[in-house]
Amino acid sequence: MEELNQDIFNLLDEQPTPARGSLLVAKPTVQDYMFGRTVIMVVDHDSENGTMGLIVNKLSGVLLHDVLPDAASLGIDIPLYVGGPVHTDMLFILHTLGEQLIPDSLQVARGLYFGGDYDAMKAYIADGGSVEGRVKFILGYSGWEGGQLENEIERHDWAVLKRMETGQVMLAEEDALWREAVAQFGDKYRLWQNWPRDVHQN
Repeated sequence: MEELNQDIFNLLDEQPTPARGSLLVAKPTVQDYMFGRTVIMVVDHDSENGTMGLIVNKLSGVLLHDVLPDAASLGIDIPLYVGGPVHTDMLFILHTLGEQLIPDSLQVARGLYFGGDYDAMKAYIADGGSVEGRVKFILGYSGWEGGQLENEIERHDWAVLKRMETGQVMLAEEDALWREAVAQFGDKYRLWQNWPRDVHQN
């Protein structure tokens, strides 16, 4: 069984070094509640100091105004995503709006920005700015100590995707985004797509 598992699910290509803007795609056999079928946007990576990333396809089931009552004044229901198990009391923003519209935001990939002035974001939404496909509010983040992520990649927990279209990252959710990310690797990874979430229910 171990040999079969290696033949099917071990990574078939040498993985690029993670970098800001690349994505970590969980191997289908990762059963961890937090990380199963996740896609993580790398916000910062340093082989010595560690890595910070945000899960971008895991809905929390709660809305922004559930945790920030002042957001109720915006008049729309904004879903919250789970970014990871670290500092789940901290709110992060991933968006396509740019530094001019949202000051102090950091470009992490082509057309994709991290953080920025929260009041400016509220003003944008209050003025009728679109959230869907343009803004994700995310609770918590995923973090690795220096060398830890490299070890997890070596044991085939993650495949590294250099980039993905911003529209896919911002619009697709849950399993759909994971499947779109896996598809970027080509036909060699088709078996990943067919592996059931819960093998016991197959």
